[in-house]
Amino acid sequence: MQEIQKFYHAECNESERLQSQSGQIEYITTMKYLEMYCQRDMDVLDACAGGGIYAFPLADAGCQVTAGDLIDVNVEHIKSEDLKNPKLKHIYQGSVLDLSCFEDKSFDVVLNLGSYYHLCDETDRQKSLAETLRVLKNGGIYVIAYINRCANYMAHFREFQSNYSFLVNYMHNGFIEGSSLFYSTTPEMIEADLQNQNLKILHHIATDGPIFIYRDIVEKMSTSDFDAFMELHLAHCDKKSNLGYSEHGLIIAQK
Repeated sequence: MQEIQKFYHAECNESERLQSQSGQIEYITTMKYLEMYCQRDMDVLDACAGGGIYAFPLADAGCQVTAGDLIDVNVEHIKSEDLKNPKLKHIYQGSVLDLSCFEDKSFDVVLNLGSYYHLCDETDRQKSLAETLRVLKNGGIYVIAYINRCANYMAHFREFQSNYSFLVNYMHNGFIEGSSLFYSTTPEMIEADLQNQNLKILHHIATDGPIFIYRDIVEKMSTSDFDAFMELHLAHCDKKSNLGYSEHGLIIAQK
């Protein structure tokens, strides 16, 4: 957990990452599917809320949003933003591994948009699924994001090619040996994890496609070209043939 804390303190502002034009691909795509299922007056738990990039729009849409995060600077940012214009139901700091502050079946929708790909330990990943699902109502909607192992291999191939054993270990384990910061999976593996939790998969989405190939191109697009690009992306992002090369994936499931 210390490595994750250090990363978000020193290196990464999740909200800023999603505000760049290339980052908007993931954000717009995720919001499209959240808006399909997060209806007015629903109780929504954003259990890995970051700086509140999804929590605040969902509250604006009329959802009763509880937002939490492991990282203290993220929680302080959410609190400061909410203080300007209060709209969130509750804000807390905590881990998805322990949601004991919430009763069983408390929420209509649970968002797990970060913890799964920060847990390199298999036991912790399974506990994160079990605990976030515990607080989800029967019939409720579960939303989970992941990093794609094969796409990551392609994105960082130049780093891998000089050390074949490094590549083999990464493709086998899903994380860099000696680091506990990021875990990557495959579309098939995460589907199996969710089905083992008796979830029904409703959508499986290639959230940002091969962003590692066209990030610089997207950043230079005019507004009209970006809008046309997004229209094409959204029309095809739920096609199974696109899942393997997308750097980030998103699954919408039902308990």
